[in-house]
Formats: sequence, structure tokens, C-alpha cells
Amino acid sequence: LYSKGSRLASELGGVVEKIWGSLTKSGDATSLRCTYQLAECLRPLMLDIPKDTPIIATHSLVGLAAVACGFTNVINLVIDNYAQWFVVVPGAVNLVQGPTNYHQLSKMGIPEADIRLAGHWCPKDMVDNIDADCQTRIQRRADKKPLRLLIPVGGAGAQRKFVTKFLLALKPEILAGNVQVMLNAGDHKHMKKAFLETLSSMGISESSLSPTTGMQIVNSIDGVRNFCTRLRGGAEPFKGVTLFAFDDYFPAVATTDLLSRVTDVLCAKPSELAFYPVPKLNIRRVGDHEAYSALRSSEAGDGSLEVREADEAVEWVQMMRERAGILDTMNTCIINNAKQGIYDGCKVAVKLAHQMAGYTSATPASPPTVTAPPPEASKSDVAAAA
Repeated sequence: LYSKGSRLASELGGVVEKIWGSLTKSGDATSLRCTYQLAECLRPLMLDIPKDTPIIATHSLVGLAAVACGFTNVINLVIDNYAQWFVVVPGAVNLVQGPTNYHQLSKMGIPEADIRLAGHWCPKDMVDNIDADCQTRIQRRADKKPLRLLIPVGGAGAQRKFVTKFLLALKPEILAGNVQVMLNAGDHKHMKKAFLETLSSMGISESSLSPTTGMQIVNSIDGVRNFCTRLRGGAEPFKGVTLFAFDDYFPAVATTDLLSRVTDVLCAKPSELAFYPVPKLNIRRVGDHEAYSALRSSEAGDGSLEVREADEAVEWVQMMRERAGILDTMNTCIINNAKQGIYDGCKVAVKLAHQMAGYTSATPASPPTVTAPPPEASKSDVAAAA
């Protein structure tokens, strides 16, 4: 349903996009109660696991299922940067990625013991190599190398209309050798087809031997790793456009994580990718809740505000290519943010799980109190949410 709604909103725009955007921000107490009732249906999957086992949930549905089963050490990694009841798990410690979300969730009445500021959810390999990767990007700008853009498709497979427009607008930059594009179509066949048709109309094909009008297609995770190894070794892509397309879901997701280390700019809608430690051009959102993630990225200094039009996105690309200071500033902010632990959210979550379960010498955290929906809910509704 979410995928279908996202695709319709991004394709049709206008009133449909407005309605869908409003729906993605409507995760109120009723939404939480409905999610909890659904989570109770998942209890049989977890009933045989010892109840003191630490559970780190990457979605509220999983966290709610764990609480419904009676687990005592549940940690919920709150998604996005927009405060709403739907992302909260009563009975768990809710870790958030940014201070604004922490403040807004606190204002909603979540007990102080049930919410903590942790940092961004980022892949370990990316965080461990922040300094080296950022210095490489800074040196590439100093050496006037082509600007590498990573454009991934989200899990919903939306954005076809925007990304194809973006590609068409980038045509002069690609053919001039100023920009290198890495397209991740994921496991979405319709996106792969749309990309191939758009590139063909631009005069770019797999059969061309020219570096600027040619295209390389990578369809295996081993191919992705080999591609990244070459680039980390100082080589350039064989062609101006590299298309990554897969039959399975997991290689599609892993590819964006791997390519993020070798790109100069990540061009993606402000989903969870908006929190990654890589310079970002945050393009048109799919759902109004995502606007707040772009805001967090801009506040952290590692990305732009949301760019909603393809022509404006190309202006940003040209500015990033011509003005070294734009990307130098983003990379410097990433390095400084890392020193403050802003990208250590996953590490903080694992450390807290160990403490809660008594796996370390640290004092275990007290079990969180159960948070009820807002006061106006009826007694039966409160019981359902708890």
C-alpha cells in the first residue's frame, strides 16, 4: 500500500501528492493503536525467545510486537525526523536521530526515561571510513575530477517521473564528461526500463564504446564490490553512466550503502538516506514527513534542503562542481559531526542493549514506563495502546 501510494503521488503530483503527503503525517494515537493490534498478531513468532533478550527494533511494528510478547529490554530506533505517535513504541526505550525530533516527541508527553537522543542510523563501514572518504572527495574537487552522482531509487520504487527528468536535464553535463552518474534501480523492473529508455533518448547506450555516451550495467553484488574497489583504488568508472539493477531486494539495498563511499554526492529523496555521512543533494520528497529529514540534513551541514524541481537540482550540481567550497564544507561538517558522535546511533543502540541486558559492567537501564496515547483517548483505547 505504501509503495503504491508513493508511486501514484510521485507520478501524478498535484492533489494526489498533497493527499498522500498529508496521510504520511497523520500517524496519531489511533494509528498507534491500530499498529499495536497488528503487532499482537505477530506474537507467535517471538513467544519462544527468552523475555530478557534485548530487542533492537528498526520499525515500530517490530518493537510493538516485542512489547506485546512481554520482552523487557526493547529498544526502538525511531525512523525519520517527524514526531508522530505512529513511530513510537510504548514500553520501549525510543532512540531518536536528531534533537528536533527529541524535543517534539518530549512535547507530546513521552516520559523522559522512554526517549533518548542517540544519533543517526548509519552503516558501520561508512562511519569507520568517514575521514578517509571525505578527504578523498575533497581532493577530487581540488583535482577538478568529474563530479560523481549516486541516484538510488527508494524501496517503494517511486520517483520515476522526477529522476528521468533529472537525467534529461543532466545530459549536457554527462556528455561533456563533467558528471558521472551511478543509477541504482534496485529490484524495480519498471525503473530499470524507464532509465534505459531515457538514456537511449539521450544517446547513451551499453553498446557505445565512448566513455561519455556509453553505459555499464552491473547486476550482481560481486560486480558492485569490484566496481567500488576500483574506484577506491583511484580509478574512474568505465563509462559516464553506470546502471545497477537486480532481481533480488537485498543486493539492491546493499548497493546504495557500498556506492555511498565512492560517490561525491548522494542524490536521493530525504528518507533514511538523509542521515548518511556523505554529501547530499536532497531531491523531491515522497511524503511530507520526509521534508523534516532534509531539514535535519541541512542543519547538520552535510546536505541541502529539499530540491523539488529537476532544473533546480541541475543548478545545484553545477554549483557543486564549479564551487569547491560547497562540497568542501559538507565534507568538513561530516568529519566534525563524526567527532561528536552524530553518526554513532547504531553503536549507541547496541551499547544500550548490552547495558539493559546486563551484558556489561555498566548499571542496567531501568525498564521504561508504558506511554499512553493522549489524554482524550478513552479508557479502552488507552488499554489497547498500552
